[in-house]
Amino acid sequence: MKIALFIPCLVNQMMPHVGIATVELLEKLGHQVILPKGQTCCGQPMTNSGCFDEAKKTTLKLLNAFKGVECDAIVCPAASCLVAAKENFHEFDDSPEAQAVIDKLYELTEFLHDVAPIPAFNKAFNYKISLQLSCHGIRMLDLATPSEQMGPRTNKVEAVLSSIPGIEIVYPDRRDECCGFGGTFAVDEGAVSAKMGKDKAQAHAATGATYAVGFDPSCLLHLDGMIRRQLLPIATRHIAEVINAAL
Repeated sequence: MKIALFIPCLVNQMMPHVGIATVELLEKLGHQVILPKGQTCCGQPMTNSGCFDEAKKTTLKLLNAFKGVECDAIVCPAASCLVAAKENFHEFDDSPEAQAVIDKLYELTEFLHDVAPIPAFNKAFNYKISLQLSCHGIRMLDLATPSEQMGPRTNKVEAVLSSIPGIEIVYPDRRDECCGFGGTFAVDEGAVSAKMGKDKAQAHAATGATYAVGFDPSCLLHLDGMIRRQLLPIATRHIAEVINAAL
């Protein structure tokens, strides 16, 4: 398949290794990967702050970067940014061209589970990992069933990772409780955000896992800071890094 990458500003500026791992794993799986020029922020910081004029300008610039791009799918390794982009595209542009872009948008895990499953892993990943089930991914993209929801339970994240030879998957207590980042929430409510982050980091470390693995770079960035400050015996990894290491 021909895949256009949506690389949010946080990945581009703070965690470029996640973008690199995403490109590498998709190419290992035989996909053609392109990176459309002109990409910018998804607009989430502006919409969360009520700055809708600024959000519209930013969102439309991002949308225009993907309009008319010939591809089978647009894949993003950041669930929260993808959710914001989908919502903002729909809010600020109701054209058929905008809907065509929205219809092709996938979070990386979602793409690898729903659209192009990985046929086999070539290498072992002999580590215990503690899964970070971030809020937007499970509640807005259905990557896993949230704990408050009744009925049948699914978990696309675990389904994708469980086929990796040697991997052991565990979960922290209160597995889908927020890590406390919340974008601008971490700025507006710094003390609360830090306390939630510390609790979540400690919960991951208590599992005895080597890595806390997630699909949302912003949550991983927040957790990494809390882990380092508390000198906890665990590190963070994005799901793209784990998958790439096993291919």
